[in-house]
Amino acid sequence: MSRVVLSVASVLGLAICASTSLGQQTALDLDDRPVDPLQTASHKVVVLVFVRTDCPISNRYAPTIQKLSAAYTGRAEFWLVYPDKAESAAGIRKYLQDYGYKLPALRDTGHSLVKRSGAQITPEAAVFDRTGRLTYHGRIDDWFYAFGRARSAPTTHELDDAILAALAGHHPVVATANGVGCYISDLQ
Repeated sequence: MSRVVLSVASVLGLAICASTSLGQQTALDLDDRPVDPLQTASHKVVVLVFVRTDCPISNRYAPTIQKLSAAYTGRAEFWLVYPDKAESAAGIRKYLQDYGYKLPALRDTGHSLVKRSGAQITPEAAVFDRTGRLTYHGRIDDWFYAFGRARSAPTTHELDDAILAALAGHHPVVATANGVGCYISDLQ
């Protein structure tokens, strides 16, 4: 009898660990299905771009994000990640349409991708190499140097540089770069 109880407890323990592990590694697509973008990438470089529908700096970066994703089609998988718990799938769909995005979008209300990426603000990006290792996280470029303050054009391109390095199998020269934008709420 004690072996049966022990076996049931072991199975329950493994199930709890598996569900906890799964919950930490996934976000939800806009149809509320769990997705782990690092698992679906099939040995490609993965780029997660954290954005919010109500962040003016995220909105200003929409053309840049789309241009970068188009430049790396077939070599890197881009995902838009919405970490704000208050953003609905319907609101995100409208945002995608308004800004002409064709990228897949995820809701990261449990902040599993935020934690894996070290993201703190929006817009911010994370680059994972073909093995799923985080090689870069931070700003897209230095266009914004303070909240509400922007250069006429960026002078550095950290995200582009990080993607190129990951595609070549190298570490980027800059592994982290602080960005300017809207803070992700409820970070722990």
